[in-house]
Amino acid sequence: MADKYISSGVASPSGVLKTILFGILASFILPIIYIILVRLVPNIWFNAICAMLFGMGLAYFIDLGIKIGKIRNFKIAISIAIFCGLLAFYVQWVVFDTIMYSAKGFTFNLSTEDFKILLKDAFYLFTHPGVLLQEIINLNEIGTFRIKGSSTVSGGMLWLVWLGELVVILGAVLITVGNGQVTKPFSETYDRWMEQRKLVNRINYIHSKDDFLIALSNKNTDVLKHNPELLDQQNFAEVVVFELPGEQSKYINVINVDNAVDKKGKVTAKKKNLFTNLRIDNIEV
Repeated sequence: MADKYISSGVASPSGVLKTILFGILASFILPIIYIILVRLVPNIWFNAICAMLFGMGLAYFIDLGIKIGKIRNFKIAISIAIFCGLLAFYVQWVVFDTIMYSAKGFTFNLSTEDFKILLKDAFYLFTHPGVLLQEIINLNEIGTFRIKGSSTVSGGMLWLVWLGELVVILGAVLITVGNGQVTKPFSETYDRWMEQRKLVNRINYIHSKDDFLIALSNKNTDVLKHNPELLDQQNFAEVVVFELPGEQSKYINVINVDNAVDKKGKVTAKKKNLFTNLRIDNIEV
């Protein structure tokens, strides 16, 4: 059976520090953008989408830190994601609460002095979590928004909404980071991430994973060769190759693509990942 990529688990102190710094920077910038968007469009479904994008945006910066810092340790990457996700959620509460209790409310018409006051209030709340918590409790009692056709949402229902917000943001961060750069193959020989080949090979649809693995173990290179005759309307498989010049081993992801064509001729593709980071040695792809 073909071998899969096994990470070395390396995470240097400098790499961890770089990743944390990227995450912290994003944890202070993205919450401001997030709160502005949800205040401009006070719609619960729009807010949910923004929360998901907020988490994915934060994960992007963490992933960038992981790539630059060359972190190959999954547990450390996830730990950083959790820390930064919670920090970002805390900061967005600081921003939200600062605006809610601001004398001018939510407005872009701020003087330099008004902006200084907001920064001072935000810094105070950030460094006094007990005060922030009490103000959140006060906001929960009176409610912060209302759904069309109903009264203001408050109490237990509002706590559930806020919990859901946390789950969406943190979940988006963890899922994105957990399936991001830290899972990619890394060459310990050249101390570099393996590079994804731009061309994706299109091969015949794989009906049997076992037969495919047997063919690879027998050095049957035909199973990986690109077949330009396969059309979009046909079912096929895609081979994504990770490689480096001089590196003997290559790694491949293999995905089955099922295409369904409706009456109007529209093609809908469903992808199923069959193999991830499968190592192939001395086989031309």
